[in-house]
Amino acid sequence: MSVPNELRPAARVWARWIFWIFAAVALFLLLAEHRAHAIGWWQHGLLALCVMLLYLVIRWDNDSGGGGGGDRPGGSRR
Repeated sequence: MSVPNELRPAARVWARWIFWIFAAVALFLLLAEHRAHAIGWWQHGLLALCVMLLYLVIRWDNDSGGGGGGDRPGGSRR
């Protein structure tokens, strides 16, 4: 038994609504479940970023000739 043509578009609209509602609920649950894990990694990422920036600043300072303990013009050190 086939469905009349005038009922098919309405069924497609309902199918799309059901799909998008299901997708929205699934996305919400996925984000809610993994939120705690993602927030926990932000602290580690921030710490790693600070260490990397400190390393780069120290390296840049040494390459530019600045910094403490280096030779001063005139051959004297403090």
